[in-house]
This record gives sequence, structure tokens and C-alpha cells, in this order.
Amino acid sequence: MKKLLTTLLICFAAVTSSAADKPNIIIIMTHDMGFSDIGCYGGEIETPNLDMLAKNGVHFSQFYNTSRCSPTRSSLISGLYSHQAGMGLLTNDQGEHNPGYRGRLMERCVTIAEVLRPQGYLSIATGKWHMGHEKKEWWPLGRGFDRFYGCPQGGGFFFRPSSWGNRTVVRGDEVIYDKERDPAEGWYATDAWTDEGLKYVEEAVAKKKPFFWYLAHNAPHFPLQAKPEDIAKYRGKYKAGWDVIREQRYQRLVKLGLIDENHKLAPRYKHVPAWDSLSEEEKDTQDERMAIYAAMVDCVDQNVGKIIDSLKRLGVYDNTLIIFLSDNGGQSEGKRPLGFNRGKGAPGTAESNTHYGTCWANVSSAPFRKFKNLIHEGGISTPLIAHWPKGISASIRGSIIKQTAHVIDIMPTLVELSGAQYPDKHKGHEIIPMEGVSLKPLFDGGKIERSDAIYFEHTGKKGVRYGKWKLVCTYGLKWELYDMENDRTELNDLASEMPEKKAQLAKMWEAWAARCFVKKAKRTK
Repeated sequence: MKKLLTTLLICFAAVTSSAADKPNIIIIMTHDMGFSDIGCYGGEIETPNLDMLAKNGVHFSQFYNTSRCSPTRSSLISGLYSHQAGMGLLTNDQGEHNPGYRGRLMERCVTIAEVLRPQGYLSIATGKWHMGHEKKEWWPLGRGFDRFYGCPQGGGFFFRPSSWGNRTVVRGDEVIYDKERDPAEGWYATDAWTDEGLKYVEEAVAKKKPFFWYLAHNAPHFPLQAKPEDIAKYRGKYKAGWDVIREQRYQRLVKLGLIDENHKLAPRYKHVPAWDSLSEEEKDTQDERMAIYAAMVDCVDQNVGKIIDSLKRLGVYDNTLIIFLSDNGGQSEGKRPLGFNRGKGAPGTAESNTHYGTCWANVSSAPFRKFKNLIHEGGISTPLIAHWPKGISASIRGSIIKQTAHVIDIMPTLVELSGAQYPDKHKGHEIIPMEGVSLKPLFDGGKIERSDAIYFEHTGKKGVRYGKWKLVCTYGLKWELYDMENDRTELNDLASEMPEKKAQLAKMWEAWAARCFVKKAKRTK
């Protein structure tokens, strides 16, 4: 009996030690935030907490998303290309004959939460889901998460769900706010997603369980709505105008080492007027719009600070991996270069519907060309910060990782770090193998080896990144070819000079598209 008791105690101690050794994981994703908006990526918006994470962790100069919200989220959470997960577009189901466009996470993929569950993780999702909302089994609790507080649909609100279509806020699988029921005065989405998630983190720590928290902000996506005190902080700071601010960001990016000085700042987008051509009244309006946007990003950073403080208080800061990224580049949706406010209330309020327009999206995505929805660098390049005191080598902290990486790499990274097993089958369904590679060697100062290219497709826009080469096209136009080592901002198209390289990469893209359920698109020359 004594021997049996001793054996049980040893086994219990081993399990407890194993759980303690597993890293806690927090993924923080912003929505429609450009490459150069935050301080450590050259921006003038005050983000001291994110800057600290970059200074004491690592940050990436060539990390890619899929160019739009739902596809990026599905790639992140599944480790697959978005079409393989069923989300080649948004949440509209295009039918069984289009398996890459079913509008939800399909049974042929698993989520990070489903993979981590056997390792004893408490998995938390707060914020925007937008990966299937019509049935509760498509919500986070149906896909491996233990706790959920957020919006099953897309974002589009900050003070009140009732201000934006059919949006709801759910706790678990119960709707608590909708068009008939609004939260109390003072509720603000960015704060709420964080505060509720921290409650679940405390629960996990109390239970001595490792936790995985997917915190998906709807900020700074339109409509631009922010707290008055945060807006006031930035009012007047953007009257220098987009031409000056883009140049300032570019100079800081070069100084920080995120952009080589040989990579020139892309010119102002063709539909954006020169700042000096605006009237004083127009300049004031534009300053206000960007001030609201900056306030929303600032609020995200404030909440990162709350997370850091809580992790330290709970004694789990050193063994928590924090990953921060955005789902796509700056958004120019709305089809008005100067933006607009179509709402009934003053810009920034719950009754407003304000967009900041192509003019400021061109700043958010600086130094690159193009925007959200497009496969040029302005649409697919995102900041990526990784901070983990216990797991990132002290010798590389504060450094910039210049190897290319993609959201499909997050799943294999977490599988390796947690000791989890990625399944061949789940709930009776065959599971597609992971597409990405683990980034763990980079945390140790090493390199990653990728056997294939990185591929892109969204509504007919296409791209391939293979080594230093990038092939890209828009809406069936001609392929463009860029040498990313010497021309990261895509200003010198080499397609006509290097037809064999263009043909090689185009053939690779066609093979990938056929394998990964990409809808047959018009062949590109």
C-alpha cells in the first residue's frame, strides 16, 4: 500500500510539473491595423506596452497574413490555408461545389484549442470570432474552447452591439447583448474583451492549468469609435498631414532596421490628394478621423498593459508566450479616399459611422503599396511580436527576425511548444496536415527551413512568396514579379525581364490552388 501511494505521488508530481512547464499562450490580434501604426514599427501612436514586448522579445519584419479578416483568423486558428479550412472568403456559404468557400471552419480542420485540450490547457476566446456563426456548434465552445466572451459574427461596434446590424455579444453560448439588450453605459469592446479574458486566466491559474487565450479585437476596424479622453490625446497631431507622416514613418522604419534604406517609400496612392491641396476645414476633419483611429490603437495598447500587469501579479508572466499581430493591412473600404461619417452622431461616438478613408490607410500601410483585400505588401504585411521571458533566448531579445513567416506557422509553433500532437483524425473526420513550420528555432536564435513557397489568394487576387521572389497580381491582370531583397515596396516589376522566373512561380501557384480548394480563377498572363 505504501509503495502504491509513493508511486501515485510520483506520478502526480510528474503531471503537476509537466503542467507547470507548459507555456501559457496569449494571441492578441487587431483588426485592420497597418504595418507601421504602432511605435515599434515606426508609428507615432503611443504604444509603450507593445514597444516593451518587442524590446524584450522579438519582432518580425516579414510576417504575412491573408489580406482579410476571416481568412486570416481561420489560417491562424487552424494552421491551414484559409481555403483548406473552408474560409476562402467570409461567412457566406457558397455550397458543396466550392469546398474552400463554406463560410465556417470545416470538420477537415482542427483548431489550436482542440489540439491543446489533451495537454490540459484551459482555452479561452474573447472578442471577434467571425469563423461561422449561424449554428452554436460553429462557435468557439463547439471548436474546442472552454470559455468564450465575444461576438460570433464580425465586429463593427464598440459601445453598443445594437449600433451595428445583427451583432450580438455572447458569454459561453448564451446571447447576453443584442439589438434589444445593450450593455451598461461605459462598456467598450476593447476593454470588455480584455477584462473578461483576464477573469478566465485567473480561473486557469487558480486551477493550476496552463491556458491558451485567443484575444481577437475588433479595433481599429471601422466604424471608428473611441473614448473621448483617448481621442483628445491625439487631436491636432495629424494636422501635419499624410504626406509628412508617411515620410516620418518611413524614416523611423529605416532607423529601426525594419526596412532597408535601399527600399524606397512607395509613392502616395494615386487617388489620395496632396495634403496641402486641402482646405483648413478639410484638414481639421481629417485630423479628427485619424485621431479617433489612433485612439483605438492606443486603447488596445492600454489593455496589453493590463494583461502584462495581471500576468505579473498572478506569477505567470515569465512562462507566458504573448504573440501580437494584425489580420490585414490598413483598410481603404468605403470607396472614398477622404473617408466619411454617415452616422447620426459626432465622429467617434456610438451613433457615428466614420471611416478614415484611403488617405489614412495609405499611412497605416506605409511604406508599402496597396491595402486590405490586396496581395501587395500593404495588404498582407503585419507586425508580429513574440514575447516569452522563459522561452526566448536572452541573446536575441530585442532583435528583428527577417525570415519570412505566415499565420499558418502559428499552429505548428504552439504544437511544438506545448508538446501536443496534431491529429490525423478528429471526431471521426480526416484532418488536413498542417501547412506551416514551427517558429521555435527562431526563438533560440536559429533559422527555419521551409520546403515550399508561401501562397496567397483572395477574391481573384493572387500571390506567391518564394525565397526572395514574389509574384503577385490583382483581379486577373498581369503577373508582377518583385525581388523582395532589393525592392520590398514593390516598385520595380521584373516580370517582363524574367519570364522564366514568372512562369515557374505561376506554375507553383496553379498547383497550390488546385490542391487547396481555391476556386478556378481567370488565368493570369
